[in-house]
Amino acid sequence: MDYVIEMLNIRKEFPGIVANDNITLQLKKGEIHALLGENGAGKSTLMNVLFGLYQPEKGEIKVHGKPVTISSPNDASDLGIGMVHQHFMLVDTFTVAENIILGKEPKKFGKIDKEQAIQQVQELSDRYGLKIDPAAKKYLTSLSACSSVQKF
Repeated sequence: MDYVIEMLNIRKEFPGIVANDNITLQLKKGEIHALLGENGAGKSTLMNVLFGLYQPEKGEIKVHGKPVTISSPNDASDLGIGMVHQHFMLVDTFTVAENIILGKEPKKFGKIDKEQAIQQVQELSDRYGLKIDPAAKKYLTSLSACSSVQKF
């Protein structure tokens, strides 16, 4: 079976520290993996490299056996790579729908189609039995509400 994602000999440095040194991660379709390590071990850094938030100093990333350059989250998304961040990354002044579509906004005539976004989020909410108002602009204080929203 071929690998769907390969991170080969990845090295990521920050001033004065090597966060990842010669890391190889190979994933096959259908596998589930866990990255375990203490705080500061480089787990999030490695995933941020895969998601295009950081660029490695060395190493190669392959998707379905082909070398790729992932320079941004949009590049990652175009390759079918998504990421659920370990910290809630919601914009307080956005509606629930705006937070969920952030980075993949539906457009109409070159502008964000907020009505379509609200409709899509409502359909997801209905499908998964979530009680979320996509148009709500209030600050989400409930951890369970935040985690429900973050899963999309």
